[in-house]
Amino acid sequence: MELDDFKKHWNNIQDKEIEEQKYTTEKLDHIIMNTTNTLSELLNKSIYWNKFGKAVCSMLIGALLFNLLIFYFLPGKSNTFSESLFYVAILIAYALITMWVGNKQQQIFSIYNGENLKDSLTKTLSAYKRYYIIFYIIYIVVFPAYFYAMIKLFFTYWALSTNTILIICAGGTVLALIGSHLYYRVKFAKKIKSLETNLKELEG
Repeated sequence: MELDDFKKHWNNIQDKEIEEQKYTTEKLDHIIMNTTNTLSELLNKSIYWNKFGKAVCSMLIGALLFNLLIFYFLPGKSNTFSESLFYVAILIAYALITMWVGNKQQQIFSIYNGENLKDSLTKTLSAYKRYYIIFYIIYIVVFPAYFYAMIKLFFTYWALSTNTILIICAGGTVLALIGSHLYYRVKFAKKIKSLETNLKELEG
């Protein structure tokens, strides 16, 4: 009787271990699926905006070079050719930086190689946080230069004072940064939070 009780007890322990192992496997599968889907969505979104940004910036560069030729043969009353060249260079630099930033964002969500999920998540989240900070550091400088060059190159008929132009540039920069923050908050924040939750579950 005691032997039968022992066998029954042992079988119960084995069944419990099997159930726990099954739950762990299912949970892990859920984390992997959720992480893969989230990264895929973020990657596709980044690819779309990267392509869109490259297309827009390429057209901007083409239009600027075309306008530069016009400024050369038909110089305006407000800007000399050298001044126009300077402003065009700023805008082209803005376009190139924007394309570089788009590539960096796309690369962040391409880290996952399907082998080590925990390491991939850690690298992805660290890279995203670093990118987010660098993005704002870059555009705090780039946006004012962009707005200033646009005004000086294409809106000379406004005859604005330097102080007025600087105020417009500052206001445009603030609005652009707020818009960027809201975009990332709406489109990325929840998904990044989901990835952080998955990482905590893997670490736990």
